[in-house]
Amino acid sequence: MKTALDALKRSNIFKDQSKLSFDYVPEHLPGREKEIDQLARLFRPVLYESMSQTAMITGPVGSGKTAVVKRFCMILNEAGLENRRRIEHVHINCRNRKSESMVLLSILTHFDSRFPDRGFSIPEMIEILKKHLKKRECHLVIILDEADVLLKRSGSDLVYNFTRIQEEDDELLGAISLILISQKKIMQLLDKASLSTFKRTNLIDFGKYGHDVLKRIVDQRIEFSFHPNIVQEGVSDMIASMSEEYGDARFAIELLEKSGMVAEEQGSDIVNPEHSRWAKAEVKPFVFEETIHQLNIHEQVMLLAASRLLKRSAYCSTGELETEYQALCEQVNKRPLGHTQFWQYMKEMDAFGLISTKRSGKGTVGNTTLITIQDVPVAELIDYLEKTLLS
Repeated sequence: MKTALDALKRSNIFKDQSKLSFDYVPEHLPGREKEIDQLARLFRPVLYESMSQTAMITGPVGSGKTAVVKRFCMILNEAGLENRRRIEHVHINCRNRKSESMVLLSILTHFDSRFPDRGFSIPEMIEILKKHLKKRECHLVIILDEADVLLKRSGSDLVYNFTRIQEEDDELLGAISLILISQKKIMQLLDKASLSTFKRTNLIDFGKYGHDVLKRIVDQRIEFSFHPNIVQEGVSDMIASMSEEYGDARFAIELLEKSGMVAEEQGSDIVNPEHSRWAKAEVKPFVFEETIHQLNIHEQVMLLAASRLLKRSAYCSTGELETEYQALCEQVNKRPLGHTQFWQYMKEMDAFGLISTKRSGKGTVGNTTLITIQDVPVAELIDYLEKTLLS
């Protein structure tokens, strides 16, 4: 019997699990090359003309906003060193630091880790920030993540004050740049004075990730995080398909890590598509029994056939499914449906969410429809349906 001590031993599955952390920022961010280039063009004057800049980054959860901004700031810092311009950045999550004083405290502890957490007013903290900027002779990029939380609670005075710091003191001209990150459009949360410092052309809107980019992200994390040849072919494609509805890279990375953990729990030496189904069932449970009761006998037989075919693989073809379905019909003493009716029922099960279909792509001979099951471990479906149909 395995114990907690066994679980603490070095993993045979994971090479470096830290690379699956949401805080980890890879050197290359698949699918966000264009957005990093946009930021580079916006902030070029910071390097060469000692100017300040502002930017707004919007987009849904898991679309790479924070990772892109953090990676870009690392690139900007390096470019600053090459051009003898000291550039630093501080990242503040406004969901955790909801008030103006807490935001300023985060910035001041960047310069002085021992700065006291109480006892100073907002104006006093701003004056101390000015002194640090002059002493350090640096350009500071302030990143306000989840900025809408701060703006809704405290208004936009702090954003305005950051821009006024450099306007009121020639020694601080070009000392601060601002990047606001939000899931929501936040232009309407800024007052006119603050809004005047943000150019509307400096808004970069991140769309959801598509399937191909999600697969590239998962493949990258597999390379970084797992021992070689541990993750079976088809796993990254399946996880990309599972995450495509949300376009959420965080969800995809979470599913990948959970897949590896499930494989370990089950004592497997590899991570296969079934482990990813178990992972999704834990992260987003799907109660399938009630849905199965709405299916007729032929649809249930088709689902059992698909489950058996997918026990060790990510996808099967419609031809393979139809052949397996016809063989199963003999076992339950039912006459198989014709091809047209079979196809219609398959589309209905896709609508129910019990199976998912897609057209075959590169690497597949011909052009056929591929079938998978994403939301339920096929082992559970096989067990349930065999008791229903064959007992």
